[in-house]
Amino acid sequence: MKNIMYLCAILLTTTAFAQEKNNEAKEETEVKIVKIKDGEKTTEKKVKVVTRETAQVVLDDKDKNKVNQDRVNSVSKVEKMVMVDDDGDDNYELLTKKTFYKIGDKDYLFKPNDRGFDIAFNSEENKFIKTSSAFNTTNGNYLIDHENYAGIGYFNPNGDFVIQYYDKNTDKIVTKTYTISATSL
Repeated sequence: MKNIMYLCAILLTTTAFAQEKNNEAKEETEVKIVKIKDGEKTTEKKVKVVTRETAQVVLDDKDKNKVNQDRVNSVSKVEKMVMVDDDGDDNYELLTKKTFYKIGDKDYLFKPNDRGFDIAFNSEENKFIKTSSAFNTTNGNYLIDHENYAGIGYFNPNGDFVIQYYDKNTDKIVTKTYTISATSL
């Protein structure tokens, strides 16, 4: 009987913790087979693209005590990984991984490079235009080189990317946050 009570207590606390954050997730996997003919020999390569989108479910404060509540548009995060299997085994090798953030109607791309990552936004022509680079520093922060400013960037405990820079026109420190809990492609 004592064991059953412990089991019930564990299940109840696990359920309570599971309900704290209202997140939704969607993952799509697409596999394409590419055949390459080299003279008399044909080789087959598999390309796998995994797109994972996560977002926080945010409800309208006006509907707080209602049963059917309206959702508020939130930021979503999309990670897109391109992998290839060119040696015939079941393991895929990661070629690229890009992280996209969507804030309002603007899409932002965080693309890794050998010194950190680049930040770009999606233009009206549906092309990503690089606006910033984030360079790794020895203390774990990032040096931000933007077309209009230079600053410092870091990931906060929530996983959000925060940029701080000095604005000469307002004579103030400006903070810009790319929220990860609601970020997209």
